[in-house]
Amino acid sequence: MKNLSCLRISIITASILFLNTTYGSSQSKDSERVPPVVSAEWLNQNISKTGIIILHVTPVRLDYEIGHIPGARFLWPGYIIISTENESTIPAPAEQAEEKLKELGVNNDSHVILCGLYGNVIQVCRVFVNLEHYGLRGKVSILNGGFEAWKNAGYETSTASPETVKGNFRINTYENLVGGEFVRSALNNSAYTIIDARPKAQYDGTTGTPRAGHLPGAKNLPQADMYDSKSFMFNEEEQIRKAFEKINISPGSRPIVYCHLGYSASVVYVASIIAGYEPLQYDGSMEEWGSHFDWPMEKNE
Repeated sequence: MKNLSCLRISIITASILFLNTTYGSSQSKDSERVPPVVSAEWLNQNISKTGIIILHVTPVRLDYEIGHIPGARFLWPGYIIISTENESTIPAPAEQAEEKLKELGVNNDSHVILCGLYGNVIQVCRVFVNLEHYGLRGKVSILNGGFEAWKNAGYETSTASPETVKGNFRINTYENLVGGEFVRSALNNSAYTIIDARPKAQYDGTTGTPRAGHLPGAKNLPQADMYDSKSFMFNEEEQIRKAFEKINISPGSRPIVYCHLGYSASVVYVASIIAGYEPLQYDGSMEEWGSHFDWPMEKNE
């Protein structure tokens, strides 16, 4: 049993070293990425460029049919984000996602633009995280402010569904999603900084289920602080950078973001890319961690 325990620890440690060396330090290389967030003006100027694929992200097809950006394709989030009896928020099976992305005309070298609607920024960010996981790392952007920003800028809209040439996308998994055992082993590893994206009251432990509090050593950076609550536009890059600087991330450290269900942490995941980091996301988040009563927690008195 002792040998098995040692082997388990060795495997987890090796995984941490692999993730850190394979994908580099916390700071991302700008040349490897398209902008994580683009403006309506930018999209209007680049919309006809080869490789641009606009996906209109909304849970109801009617919202797409009554108006969207010309050429945009409808993406039902359920093709990309699913829940199971064990977890509330995980990527859809790779085969399902691959086929849907092909149907939408996506190739491995496409530049995918995610266009949200009615302020569904959290949902759009989770789609962003999952698309990176499927292998589109550095090739996905979010339209800042969504379809409302496009319309408010006075740009053309359409009700027509575009003809789509089937893409050749193939899954090439990027390990940006980590589990509880990995996070446990990273708690005291200076190569990582754990970030709690929940509201301060949940982080402090004055409220929260199934257990109140936060992961040991976690920094609090509420996802709602990353964007404007009225326009649902991400804050300016400098403002986001300062927010990350304020929580004192160790130099060279890579953020691991979590929340309650692995949903709203996606906003901080995207924000950390804006700030220049290369994040990981704890998929199980507090839903998993809080259910393990032998895993450590902290509260702010």
